[in-house]
Amino acid sequence: MEDHGDLQSLLLATKTGKEISEYHIKLLQKQNIRTVEEFVHAEKLHTRLALSNDKTEQIKREILDLCVRRIKFKAIYKCEPITYSTGIEELDNLLDAIGQPLRPGRVWELVGENDVGKTELLHTLAVNFVCKHDDNQQVLFVDTNLDFDSERLDEILREKQLTDEAIDNYLDRISVIKACTAEALLAALQELLRRLTSSKGSSESVSDIKLILIDSLTACYILYRSSYDRNKGRSFLSELTVVIRKLAVEHGMAFIISNATFSLDEESAADDDEQELSHIGAVNPEDCNYLGDYWSSVCTLILSLELPEDSVQENDLRVLKVLSNSCGIGEGSCWLRLTDAGII
Repeated sequence: MEDHGDLQSLLLATKTGKEISEYHIKLLQKQNIRTVEEFVHAEKLHTRLALSNDKTEQIKREILDLCVRRIKFKAIYKCEPITYSTGIEELDNLLDAIGQPLRPGRVWELVGENDVGKTELLHTLAVNFVCKHDDNQQVLFVDTNLDFDSERLDEILREKQLTDEAIDNYLDRISVIKACTAEALLAALQELLRRLTSSKGSSESVSDIKLILIDSLTACYILYRSSYDRNKGRSFLSELTVVIRKLAVEHGMAFIISNATFSLDEESAADDDEQELSHIGAVNPEDCNYLGDYWSSVCTLILSLELPEDSVQENDLRVLKVLSNSCGIGEGSCWLRLTDAGII
């Protein structure tokens, strides 16, 4: 465990341990007490050191508390943090290049127009995650617009030439929650947070969830975009942000949240009475995000899935662009392709 030098430094780092002298340190050496474990478990230590029993026990408590704090600190600031592969080589290469690989605590946003393939990409990421990572790591798919397709997951898995048993095992590790309203989405994540907080130290399966995919916030939030409900919408986003950050920071969950973008011209034609919309730096100057400026500051990475400019001949191609990155390079892109095996 600890060597003698570490034991001595730990003793001197405690409030009560500072009071012992060099004489006591030499007594410990003489009796071959050189580690924290030997110090804590030594019998009649107070007699050996000619100290009161209360003082000796206090030193033990302080040194154990100090060791626990050091262990926690090292766990938080690991030299080599956990990194998840997306299972899509081009995407992994892009994430490495911009300095933001998929890791616990990341909150990403995936934006794009309707029918561009955002849900298909989330389906692919869900399958790839459970296939590439440990058996106890699970995915939670939150479906707000009823686009989740379990049969599509089965098709993607079968393209990998897996056995029926393996497919069933992977599907079991992808949980689905349907939340078609903002209130239902918020309640679902709050309940997950409550269960995680109350299950610390237990074996409840929710603690195995490592990746949360939300498809999408737009479906929940769109009813709040009128001037009458605008404050309700902001309140919803504020509460949602608090829950997401707690799940990410305190419980190490990674989030990928899809949202739709829209054309200002289309929106104006659809509803001339709406008040001026909030803008973000989106795919094109004429595009904006339904959730407005506030939400754009929540995510550590914003990616845009788009059709190529010349997509007539190869309509299965997509380009994924970096719009914003709070952890590194703020630009970059990669090519993706829609296939029977998902997006590759």
